[in-house]
Amino acid sequence: MVDKIKKDICTGCKMCGDICPTGAIGFSTEYDGCWYPTVDTKKCINCGLCERQCPALNYIESINFDDPNVYAAWTKDDKIRFDSTSGGIYYELASYFINSGGYIVGCVFSDDYKSAKHVVGRTYKDLQAIMGSKYFQSDTAGIYKRVLELLKRNERVLFCGTPCQVAALRAYLGREYENLYLLDFICKGINSPKAYIAYIEELEQKYKSTVKCVRQKSKKTGWQSLATNIIFENNKEYHKDRYTDWWIQGYTCGNLFMRQNCQKCLYKSMPRQADISFGDFWGIEGCSKVDYEKGISVVFVNSSKGNKLLKNIKDKIHLETRTLEDVLIGNPYLFGQAVQKGDRERFFKL
Repeated sequence: MVDKIKKDICTGCKMCGDICPTGAIGFSTEYDGCWYPTVDTKKCINCGLCERQCPALNYIESINFDDPNVYAAWTKDDKIRFDSTSGGIYYELASYFINSGGYIVGCVFSDDYKSAKHVVGRTYKDLQAIMGSKYFQSDTAGIYKRVLELLKRNERVLFCGTPCQVAALRAYLGREYENLYLLDFICKGINSPKAYIAYIEELEQKYKSTVKCVRQKSKKTGWQSLATNIIFENNKEYHKDRYTDWWIQGYTCGNLFMRQNCQKCLYKSMPRQADISFGDFWGIEGCSKVDYEKGISVVFVNSSKGNKLLKNIKDKIHLETRTLEDVLIGNPYLFGQAVQKGDRERFFKL
């Protein structure tokens, strides 16, 4: 059964919980704050569906392009671009979907900014909540069922997640849907929710107030600063860049609180799982200093559906043709595994 899956393999996608026909699969949280499947043997009928469809135990094949079209891109709307963590391409794609009556599915912070989950949305308020980086694992329990319900009603759905979450959705559905469009992003690895909670609670103690707003990869000091900006209920403000914020330091330098399986990711490969992949175009050459400050997205168009989707927003964005080699200069984790460097066991013990 799927509860025997090794912890350095399981992605925590929670798809097995959605696909179980008897509701026998739950999830327990380990010492490091990462969740893994458990099985209620009284409910389990030994159908094997959880193991057969698990995207960690079975690589999910993709029919997308082996050699995708590569672009540097950003929205022409400077406010949207500033509010986005990269070039604002996700916003424009999701905005198109909302305007055409479709649904968007993505990750949002909880009200207290101490956790995150995947939700279904169809308003600009929903889009505002989904846009932006969350540097820890999103709870996806139930989202696969929700997406399937929408697809069966012939609704158009734009799903955004990590490559392994997109693979999990494809595994759950078991076939392609013309009305489903998939987005993923260049992913180094995903962090422990427990470590993130400790980070926020430590700051709340220091500032003697609860958190009112969190913006990771804030552009207040420029796109490349990788800064974290937090506003508290007492209106005090925390703002530190990639060199002075310990959460970002622990992630970017030591992979200290990253989920174990991220060192063996199955989905850092071509063809991609999604119709469009995007991320920060770190290391890009030939752009102005202003654009370096505002943020630049890398965009991979991985399928004919992705081409169609991008054409729908072409008037909203600036698009430049680039190469895979251009991207690899500053994005080694497009294909490379994130190796554990810090003393992870000691960190979580402390």
